Amino acid sequence: MAMAQIATDSTKVYFRSGHSRFEPEMGGNSVAMRHFLEDIRSQAAIDNIERVLVRSYTSPDGVSTANELLSENRSMSLATYIAAETGVDVGLIDTSPGGIAWDELRRMVADDDSVPLRNEVLSIIDNTPVWVYGAGHKIIGSRKKSLMELQGGDVYRWLRHHFFPELHNAEVFLYVRDESLSGKNLVATGLTVKSEPEISDEVPDIVVVTPADTDPEPEADPEPMDEIPYIVGWEIVRDVEFRRFALKANLLYAAIKMPALELEWRVSKNWSVNLEGDVAWWKQKEAHKCYQLAIVSPEVRRIWLRGSRLQHNMYAGLFVGAGLYDLEDGSKGYRGEGVMAGVSFGYSWSLSDAFSIEAGIGAGWMTAQYKEYIPYEDHHIYMRTSNTSYFGPLKLKLAIVWRFGGLVHDEERGGRI
Repeated sequence: MAMAQIATDSTKVYFRSGHSRFEPEMGGNSVAMRHFLEDIRSQAAIDNIERVLVRSYTSPDGVSTANELLSENRSMSLATYIAAETGVDVGLIDTSPGGIAWDELRRMVADDDSVPLRNEVLSIIDNTPVWVYGAGHKIIGSRKKSLMELQGGDVYRWLRHHFFPELHNAEVFLYVRDESLSGKNLVATGLTVKSEPEISDEVPDIVVVTPADTDPEPEADPEPMDEIPYIVGWEIVRDVEFRRFALKANLLYAAIKMPALELEWRVSKNWSVNLEGDVAWWKQKEAHKCYQLAIVSPEVRRIWLRGSRLQHNMYAGLFVGAGLYDLEDGSKGYRGEGVMAGVSFGYSWSLSDAFSIEAGIGAGWMTAQYKEYIPYEDHHIYMRTSNTSYFGPLKLKLAIVWRFGGLVHDEERGGRI
């Protein structure tokens, strides 16, 4: 077992979830690093640096092998930043990826009385190994899986929302050859000096379960409960889940007394088929007022994921449509049929797991044939038949969306970071 050492200075910085690039402008990172970098420069000037240690961590979200790589990439990113900002020899900077910050998560849970099922969470962290193996060295459980099963996943989601962002961090330690030359009043600066964590060469404890009737599970991480970003190489990868169907009501059309409903079928993570129906069927025969309109419009959409939930997304679509209408204003009327085709764009914001708001616009080409008439008593006096064409906006939407159907899991890959 390695002996613990005492650092003469230390600080802590944070990373965005799923990202390994160190961002000085994020939160308090700039302030946290400023004094630490000044101390490194002053010690480097007198050749008094023994080494700089960078230890980085992740939350339990994502696949463990990817979290290990994410932790390593964060350490390398921060080490590169320190070397660039101070000019210190990179050979003096050691990186030590810490992986998932289970110890810090346990401390946070223990210190917060508002954690749901807190005692059960602490018991799982303390008593359940990271991996539980069964016969044939097959993984049959894990600490993360046990947490995710508490209260149907609600506890895990609570931990993710309240604690996990703070687990995406890195601690940096400065060791000097001669502490008497450190020239640093660490108490006055408010910096916390920490002992380097002891690193054990022992293999972590595992539990072996060997009942004859145990069904071995695939040797992989537990299925995530929601969208979980992680890194493979330099790609952002997300395990995501979505509901197959969505029912939508256009609030803008409802305001002009034309109820409009849409039914969307999510064929896959990135593709969907949407069917829209708009109907207004109002008539005041005595006043010769008629507002009758019926349109059916199928659409194919390409979806791009944005934000922390799959319901946060942007889409582009191709639509066609056909309809009939009868519009009469008291002195003149127009009755006919038409067809249209165009492109649409939209974005949705999640309100909850089942509800969201969607805004969209569609534009394209429409052509219609109509008969113009003049209402007279109980009759319509035919005037002429004409054709008209139009190019421009055809749809406008602000809809409340209800998503339903079984959850479907998929994976998203993004660009380099």
